[in-house]
Amino acid sequence: MKKMIFLSFVLLTASVSTIKAQSFLDKIDRAVSKVDNASNTADRASQTGGKVLSIFKRKNKNDSAKKEDASVSLNKTVFTVVNGSLTSVKNLNSIIENIKGVSSTQMKFNANKSSIVINHSGSTEDLLEKIQAKAQSIFTDKNIEGFDEGSIEVKLK
Repeated sequence: MKKMIFLSFVLLTASVSTIKAQSFLDKIDRAVSKVDNASNTADRASQTGGKVLSIFKRKNKNDSAKKEDASVSLNKTVFTVVNGSLTSVKNLNSIIENIKGVSSTQMKFNANKSSIVINHSGSTEDLLEKIQAKAQSIFTDKNIEGFDEGSIEVKLK
């Protein structure tokens, strides 16, 4: 009988402790919910404030030009030079770097087959026309082995 009373007492105590712990966890959950709601409200207020300020913000010509440049997607073209000397490939690379619309170039030299990877705006055909106009001393139409969107191949010598 003493064991039954003792076990009942232990069970009752454990139940009360569990209920208090659950109550404590519920309070923590409500506090976290309030903090989350406050951060969401702050985010919405920030977005609204940004929209209101953008109405009064002065627009620069440079900002609109940057947005236009950002909206233009860059194309990648591999310009392959067969049988070119290091000097001619370097000259060709410097000519390509100075063409309007070219953002970057990466040159790889090999005595048999060199390549220049070009990141540019516009089509490959437009790029080839611009290169030909400036690099007439290096190659002409008869040196062009082939071109497709994304690749140009020129054979020198």
